[in-house]
Amino acid sequence: MQSKNLKSIIGLALMSLFLFVFVSNEANAQRDNQRHKNGKKGKVETPIKHYSKQPRRGAQITQLPRKTVVVNYRNSNYHYRNGIFYRPVQNSFIVATPPIGIRVDILPPNPLRMSIRGFDYFYYYGTFYASIPRGGFEVVSPPVGAIVDALPNGYQVFELEGRVYYRLDETYYKAVVEANGNVVYQVVRV
Repeated sequence: MQSKNLKSIIGLALMSLFLFVFVSNEANAQRDNQRHKNGKKGKVETPIKHYSKQPRRGAQITQLPRKTVVVNYRNSNYHYRNGIFYRPVQNSFIVATPPIGIRVDILPPNPLRMSIRGFDYFYYYGTFYASIPRGGFEVVSPPVGAIVDALPNGYQVFELEGRVYYRLDETYYKAVVEANGNVVYQVVRV
């Protein structure tokens, strides 16, 4: 009886090992096939920029990142670093939506650049910027028709008359699928 149980255990172990090796080889083959379809070898990356490592708007933090710059706007101080605005609240800071009209000397890293109706805009982390003649950049209202690659955390999803919209602050977006299959978001009036 013990010999029969031992054979069963060994048989199950061998079958498990066989399945593990077969399934992992099949998964690797499918991954390699996907890489070749994309014409790339190595890690397959999506072309869409994500803001997953940025703090969520409205989040409260106790310490500012290093090298923030103080920007005064209408007698209120904001702290700015790499496209993120922080507003002091008691003994902490809130990751804030920048007010329209606030100005900064430099753009965040790798902003999305676009031209709409003859005007150049820059987009980063839910904020649109326009260059100003004396130098620097001003936060502006999102232009209707602008297409952005991603939205930061903190947006709301809702349905209106059978269509899905995304709301970030006071701006509404709709998802658009490009010819290459990428999903982008277009500023719309609702």
